[in-house]
Amino acid sequence: METPLTEAVSLLPSVEESPMCSQYSKEIGLDPRGTALNIDAVLLVEVPLPWPKPVFDHPFLNGLESLIHTSMGTTRVLASQPREGNQRASATVFHREEATINRWDFPLGNGTSLTELIDNLISSNPKSLDSKKSTNGKEAILLCTQGSHDICCGSKGTRLAELIETHDNDIELFKVSHLGGHRFSPTAMTMPDGRMWAGLDLETIFSILGKKIEVEKVAKLCRGWIGAAKGPEQIAEIEIFKQTGWELDKQKREILTRAFDNRWSIEITVEDKKWLVCIRKGREVPTITCRSEGGLPFTTANEYIVDSVEKIS
Repeated sequence: METPLTEAVSLLPSVEESPMCSQYSKEIGLDPRGTALNIDAVLLVEVPLPWPKPVFDHPFLNGLESLIHTSMGTTRVLASQPREGNQRASATVFHREEATINRWDFPLGNGTSLTELIDNLISSNPKSLDSKKSTNGKEAILLCTQGSHDICCGSKGTRLAELIETHDNDIELFKVSHLGGHRFSPTAMTMPDGRMWAGLDLETIFSILGKKIEVEKVAKLCRGWIGAAKGPEQIAEIEIFKQTGWELDKQKREILTRAFDNRWSIEITVEDKKWLVCIRKGREVPTITCRSEGGLPFTTANEYIVDSVEKIS
């Protein structure tokens, strides 16, 4: 009987090959679902290029880590390229509260430092701080373009960013540091829905942000919603996303997970409706090192199979 590790090894590229990890992921049909972040908030900090690897070695981010705990809960810190026209550096917070993700903008400098802002966020909700709440209704995309972390994001992410910028649209683009999942590049997070996406192109991202495409057609590109746990929970939530459509992103979701013997039974309640999603463990797949001979060294990850989706009330 083939063991999980043997299965993962059998999927590795040959020793004569040095593929880009995103291209290799397409070749083996890697499933991106269930690989999103599970966080309560995002803190974007404008940081001038070049960015080191890790980006937190940059002097602007001295002492910070990718995940910090604030009054909002688990908060992911990302560098963001300074935007054209900004007179001074700024920080942006996206805070998830049940079904709503609010945005807050904080100017930095002139007496307000990043350290002071973070200290304040640790003890106080953004709404109580001296900030500007964004009410312009713009959709935002956080697109990974950090080439110093991975060439796939540096090339594919940057090309997509350039295409977005050349089109007349009402999308606010943040070119950010490593989001995780560069094997699915171009990878991004959209706001205010809090979803993460894989393998994007220009037409698809415009369709997603404009809600001009059937969810069923893009669900396979959804890595997950940041309000659900990685793995089976995010995959189950995507199944309900397919059932209910874009309106789900405006509704509160309650998720109850029961796990046993590599199987998961997940109840998702949305207002007065409830579904039961049954999931089991799928392939053990390798995560290769980009452009390295044979993809080595590599780690492994699980894929999952949805057995059933049942509306129970």
